[in-house]
Amino acid sequence: MHVHVAKGRPTVGATKIWLTRNGGCVLASNGSKLCKKDLANVMDFVLANHAEICDRWKAYFHGDISFYK
Repeated sequence: MHVHVAKGRPTVGATKIWLTRNGGCVLASNGSKLCKKDLANVMDFVLANHAEICDRWKAYFHGDISFYK
């Protein structure tokens, strides 16, 4: 499971963050070229909202989650 992040309009190569089984996250790519501060804020947000992101994913896709590692 992963999320895409972009500042402004979403782009094809947006920043991609993998969610891990243990409640963490891993930066896959910074395609949106977010500055270090913005990227750190996004990573903190994803960590803080890991459970809700997973719950919404399951509700939307009606399926099991496949995590990174």
